[in-house]
Amino acid sequence: MYDESWLPRIGSNIRLLRGACQFNQQQFAERIGISQTHLSNIEHNNVQVSLKLLVRSANALDCTLETLLDRKAAAEWAQAHDAEADEQAAGAKSNSVPETAAAETDEQEQYSLEEVRLLLKLLQLSKGR
Repeated sequence: MYDESWLPRIGSNIRLLRGACQFNQQQFAERIGISQTHLSNIEHNNVQVSLKLLVRSANALDCTLETLLDRKAAAEWAQAHDAEADEQAAGAKSNSVPETAAAETDEQEQYSLEEVRLLLKLLQLSKGR
């Protein structure tokens, strides 16, 4: 048997997950093919949601239907999604420094072995003077 008590929570779950993905209502409504007003009504539980819209929503959010239907699963998914976004942002920041360092290293490694030997000989010759 299924518990119908989760039905009124679908709208708030959609709002929570949409926020975790950083979609505004207009963007998300366009993704699932409805008006912003209809999405607002869904999120405020003023209308019933069709299975078709639930599937579209899950696909747009890249989550399972169970995540949309279960408040605990939605909260866990949103938290994990936020943590993943934070890691990606931190990774992007840390990756920019090594790229710069790598570019500087590449500039420093432009000499062939023969050129380095020649430079060393020149330095030795200049020391002897």
